[in-house]
Amino acid sequence: MYPDERRILLTPGPVVFSIDNLRYMLSTVYEHTSIDFAEIYGRAIKKFRSIIGANGNFPVFMFSGSGTLAMEASLINILKPGSRVLVVSHGFFGDRWAEIARVNGYDVKVLYSDVGDIVDLGFIAEELSKGGYDALLVTHVETSTGVRADVRSLASIASKYNTLIFVDGVSSVAAEPLDCSRWGVDVLVTTSQKALETPPGVSIVALCTSRAVKALEANNGNVRSFYMRLSDWRKVMEAYEDGRISYHATPPTHLIVALERALTRILEEGLEARFKRHYILAKALREGIRALGLEVVAKREEIASNTVTAVYTPQGVDPIELRRRLARGNIIIALPLHPALRGKSFRIGHMGSVNHNDIVAVVALLERTLASMGVKIELGSGLRAVQQILLTENL
Repeated sequence: MYPDERRILLTPGPVVFSIDNLRYMLSTVYEHTSIDFAEIYGRAIKKFRSIIGANGNFPVFMFSGSGTLAMEASLINILKPGSRVLVVSHGFFGDRWAEIARVNGYDVKVLYSDVGDIVDLGFIAEELSKGGYDALLVTHVETSTGVRADVRSLASIASKYNTLIFVDGVSSVAAEPLDCSRWGVDVLVTTSQKALETPPGVSIVALCTSRAVKALEANNGNVRSFYMRLSDWRKVMEAYEDGRISYHATPPTHLIVALERALTRILEEGLEARFKRHYILAKALREGIRALGLEVVAKREEIASNTVTAVYTPQGVDPIELRRRLARGNIIIALPLHPALRGKSFRIGHMGSVNHNDIVAVVALLERTLASMGVKIELGSGLRAVQQILLTENL
């Protein structure tokens, strides 16, 4: 059975992308060693660098894969075997950083937060001050709990203790403020299917400081992978930026075309306007949820993400059944990933091309659905809260 074409997809990814992007992606087939495709690829790299604030000609790598591949590729290419890493984990994907590092033989220590909270910056600084750490790994937006790390402060702390910082920006890039080179983020990884509004399939690794580039070059001989060897991909990416043909492995041609188009639209909207839109919609959603008597997982508004919100279900409500009923109303939400939240929470994604009508629709259906499941809900209470924020913020 095919889904209703009018459904609203509000998961933490893949997200809905514009029909314009879809048409552009399918307009023609590009041969991957053609000049036309090389020029599109090169434009995508340059536009992405602008979006994340990567200065100069620091390398950006785009190749077939997922965000997880980007995470692993960044580690094995930049960190020498046996390197000691500190992982700041705020949930499922912070734990993934740790597991990837362990599998690849790094010496790993993890600092865990309470569910819905972030690790105290002073605690992180204290651990790094002990010395011996080569890298700090953190997820900018933890989609399992809906919290956002203070990447700018973390980068400053890492620099103070001469430690490279790797940032998982999978659920933040192009929706949350991020200025990599100015903030001192050494390595940023992300993927195509979140706020970049492109179907899944493109891994992206960006080096944003000179010390990250030096580490890449110094570790070249230690990389025990052919496909993920960034020194080979670097020659290809540089060729594309120059409008020349090159080859290491077959790139995802349709996805690169779609990504270049999406990046163009993002820059046309303007980064500040885009960040503000995500902030307002996230704020409106959370106010609507709280007005219904529900509890947001993020413990404080200042650490709540602008791209995904995790919510505790009312007592007696099965999140699987809630998701099923919302889907019958053509709104798709996500179930929890964090082990401590399974069976008692759900997640709503609000990134990319999401708009105010999407937020109004999900809160309206959530009200009716919970009421039909026996939860004491004052119909309209959530909507009033949402509308008030949208009116006040003039969105």
